[in-house]
Amino acid sequence: MPIVLYWLEPDGAGDWLPCCEEFADGELSAALKGAEERRRAGCPHVTISTELASHVGKPGVAAVEAGRTPDGEVYEWSKAGRAGKVRRGRA
Repeated sequence: MPIVLYWLEPDGAGDWLPCCEEFADGELSAALKGAEERRRAGCPHVTISTELASHVGKPGVAAVEAGRTPDGEVYEWSKAGRAGKVRRGRA
């Protein structure tokens, strides 16, 4: 279940029931349409959770260590090089 749409619906007694609908990887447009329909219907806490197979790393991956990912691939990305030169001495 790579895409899940969650929302709450009234149960008729003043409480809310949690509901969900599952979508396949390629059905993001359908999930977004479903979310819009539920929001227009007045359902609160409408949210989409995704875990697309092509965009999620191995389970349990917590860190890059010694410049390599847990599967041994070299990881060279650095935020420091992307932000530009740090300006010192300016208030």
